Amino acid sequence: MDPILFLAFLTTTLVFLAVPGPSVAFATAQALRHGPRAAYVAVAGDALGTMVHVTVAVVGLTALVALSELILPFLQILGGIFILWMARTAFKNIGKPADYAPTPSDKATFWAGFFACVTNPKAIVFFVALFPAFISPEHNVILQGAVYGGIFIVLDALSILTYALLTTAAVKRTTSRWLSGDFLSGLGLTGVGVAMVIKGYRSIPSS
Repeated sequence: MDPILFLAFLTTTLVFLAVPGPSVAFATAQALRHGPRAAYVAVAGDALGTMVHVTVAVVGLTALVALSELILPFLQILGGIFILWMARTAFKNIGKPADYAPTPSDKATFWAGFFACVTNPKAIVFFVALFPAFISPEHNVILQGAVYGGIFIVLDALSILTYALLTTAAVKRTTSRWLSGDFLSGLGLTGVGVAMVIKGYRSIPSS
């Protein structure tokens, strides 16, 4: 590993993760409504999405990148619709007993977390445009990519969980008396879902 490139990668990654994105919003919404376990499952889905980004960046196939530009908008729309469905469920349970609201399956939460990550345009820019810049041609490219990818996944997971769990604890402590977790969760999920649908629609190739 080139020590200078390695330090540059760590610095850039920490700055990148300091700004919350769709994955943080989704994990926080899930934690507010279903507890910490849902946030952990969402982070697992996010990790799989990050692995996809790392693989594309390391392989660096032009054809693969071009293909993703064609498919990605539709994945964003589908993922956004699915998250909006989860928001609708949250809003439907407002005012009902806490034990009434059905907990979504781990599979549903996992794949929603995956879509929130893999369709995040900021992450795509990072891995397609910046990630290759930290790879030294003098060392094993695949090994460098694996190390960088593993570090990013760990730091990303810690960042998302920190934001989600701290925000959930603060919100429940300050607003639990007058604002339900279902309402806050529904708002968060709606924001993520609408943003994904709009972004996907605008990214559909015109020809």
